[in-house]
Amino acid sequence: MLKYGTDPEVFSTVVRDGKDFVISPALLEKFSGIKPIFQDRMEKHPVYISNKEFNWMMDGVAWEITVLHPIKNSKEMFKILNNSLECLEEFISKLNYNGESLNLFKKPVVQINPQEYIPYLSERKIHQGFIFGCDTDWDAIVENYICQELDVETHLWRYGGGHLHISGEELLYKYPNPAVKLLAITVGNYCIKNSPYPELEKQRSQTYGKPGRFRPQVYPGGEKGIEYRSPSNSWISYPEEKMEELFFWIQKGVDYLKNPEIGTKVIAENLNDTISAIVNSDQNLSESILKNLT
Repeated sequence: MLKYGTDPEVFSTVVRDGKDFVISPALLEKFSGIKPIFQDRMEKHPVYISNKEFNWMMDGVAWEITVLHPIKNSKEMFKILNNSLECLEEFISKLNYNGESLNLFKKPVVQINPQEYIPYLSERKIHQGFIFGCDTDWDAIVENYICQELDVETHLWRYGGGHLHISGEELLYKYPNPAVKLLAITVGNYCIKNSPYPELEKQRSQTYGKPGRFRPQVYPGGEKGIEYRSPSNSWISYPEEKMEELFFWIQKGVDYLKNPEIGTKVIAENLNDTISAIVNSDQNLSESILKNLT
């Protein structure tokens, strides 16, 4: 039976001239008085909210959830995500930043004002928000891809991922490249088709959200699986029926992987169009691909 996890990223923002600008947990710690419950040695992922189901921690300028136990089905995912987002929203609503009220921002792309952070970049926590690629990932589609760490001091945007963790089927870890290609065709297209923010998906895909990005994972207890890193955070706000459909497409991708003759054919017929659909956020093309799979 498949098991699931996720570590989506969302943002705390202030609104200025009708636009949201991200205020990182590190900046809030400096100016709003919040304190981490747990502090990691490298100050990359301090935890600010913790309960028996999830933690909310800092990841760059984002808030990132860690789900503490494997999830068994879409109903459980829906419940945990909604509970966690409500918890974070309540936490943020009690804070302010230099007198400005804060909002919970759940879209795939958010603006940043680098000048707000630059005076404090010598501080390790704040500097974490100006590095892309600090943790290595892989690409199942781009040959010879090498993850690079980038300094983005002048970059005006940050990106919210909705990475999916899948285990319970050893083939995911054993054959990650075909596994990720099939997940791109099923899950990647489903997420693009149903995103409320196609233009932001397209913008994110220039930096993050490439169709083939993944990490092999060994989870607590030694179970092996895969982290599919292409989807943005847009799916975390799905209603319950769409969450169920998302899980259907995860299972569909795994079923193709378990049937190599069919899976190879699905990749040959759909991968190139899938790459185009995801990179260009072409919702019509994604919908057409999914219809051909059913």
